[in-house]
Amino acid sequence: MVNLSNKRNGRRIEVLYPHNGNSNVLRSVKGVKLRSYTGPGGKGITVQEDSGQIRSLSLKKIVQMS
Repeated sequence: MVNLSNKRNGRRIEVLYPHNGNSNVLRSVKGVKLRSYTGPGGKGITVQEDSGQIRSLSLKKIVQMS
């Protein structure tokens, strides 16, 4: 499994993430990685989705697509 915090900025990613951040229903997130960060809740990445929205995703919750 690839660690997304080590992936270069500007690369395309495609992952599954819980709907609203805390559900057992997963949604697809497709876009470009903008940056990585470390906060009080752990590591995460910021992604600009294909729709233009910018989202911050916790690496603890990400499910990678194969």
